[in-house]
Amino acid sequence: MSATKNKWLKYKLLRNYKPLASHVPETKRMTRDALWRLVRKYTHVIIKPVWGSRGRGVIQISSLGNNHYAVHYENVRTTIHGKEQTYRYIKGIIGSTSYMVQRRISRPTIGGRPFDLRVIIQRKRNSAAWVVTGKVAKVAGRGYIVSNNGRSKGTLLPVPTALHHSTIRHHSAMNLLSKIHRVSIRSSKHLASYFPGHRIYGLDVGVDINGKVWIIEANLYPSMSHFLKLKDRTMYRRIMSYKKS
Repeated sequence: MSATKNKWLKYKLLRNYKPLASHVPETKRMTRDALWRLVRKYTHVIIKPVWGSRGRGVIQISSLGNNHYAVHYENVRTTIHGKEQTYRYIKGIIGSTSYMVQRRISRPTIGGRPFDLRVIIQRKRNSAAWVVTGKVAKVAGRGYIVSNNGRSKGTLLPVPTALHHSTIRHHSAMNLLSKIHRVSIRSSKHLASYFPGHRIYGLDVGVDINGKVWIIEANLYPSMSHFLKLKDRTMYRRIMSYKKS
């Protein structure tokens, strides 16, 4: 399989780069030991396939105390007693697929539904300058943890609208957008040194309740469908024009 689709590889490239390390949530290859170590440390973790896309196979595990754990998969949340039974239940879902376990970022919500952002960063063919050409807020469908629009029947919103109506509206939107741009461009410049010739990145970016920007995931072949679904097609046209130039 292509290295460009390997989430674990891209995680390591970003996490091992000092200027970005604090923006990348701690992640391990999924093993029984790694899972319980991160659950103990963070209470909530996300496990996801190393080769997955579009929110497929993503599971959230939360410690509820008293040896009880909540497992949230698709739109079903199950409470299980005991580590062994919980691990067996998870293995029943993931089988022998290669997975990783990641600290869950507490995403802001709109009407009780969590959201994160898809940010597109591009450069023109004969230019070294990276530019944020599109960004959209992906709001999870009711009852889902994943914000993928197709998978969770969620909602897409312009980023300023989402910030204004969310639980982080007390932070300055201008300040947040500036931080998102800075982290996104720095990520693209760094990834570019490993994928020379590549001219587009799609980052899944989370902003936590304290206004801190997190890189949840980096995609080298981001889907453009989000931008096609917005009423205003300006960002879609800009992205396509960069692709051609």
